Amino acid sequence: MYLSGVPDPKVDRLAHVPLFAASSKRDLEFLASRVDEVQLKPGQTVIREGQPTESFFILTSGNVQVTRAGKPVARLGPGEFFGEIGMLDRGPASATVVTDGPVEAMVLSHAQFRDAIKANDSLAMQVIAAMAERLRANAMA
Repeated sequence: MYLSGVPDPKVDRLAHVPLFAASSKRDLEFLASRVDEVQLKPGQTVIREGQPTESFFILTSGNVQVTRAGKPVARLGPGEFFGEIGMLDRGPASATVVTDGPVEAMVLSHAQFRDAIKANDSLAMQVIAAMAERLRANAMA
């Protein structure tokens, strides 16, 4: 939110995430009011394949390695996200995600994520479209 005309750095960071590129300022402010910011240590396992996924992560700095069945499948960096599949179906994680080095991320818990997409149909569709694109790419790999 903006206080005394001072921009919210969370809104600015969210505006630079491709997933939210089409979001209005109002939608970004709504999302920023629900997102937490965290710092992750190098080598930290953030999500473990087969385990419940409790959060949706948007990388703001640093990189993570994504593996499936122990094999590398992707390296994600600033502006990219992970954990969306578990947020939508509450099922086990489809991959393991480990930090490459120090990482800063914005995080939404399941409840925060649910509130954000319930309140914003376009955000829900953007997340679903991005998830479908990722699933299709993984199926063809």
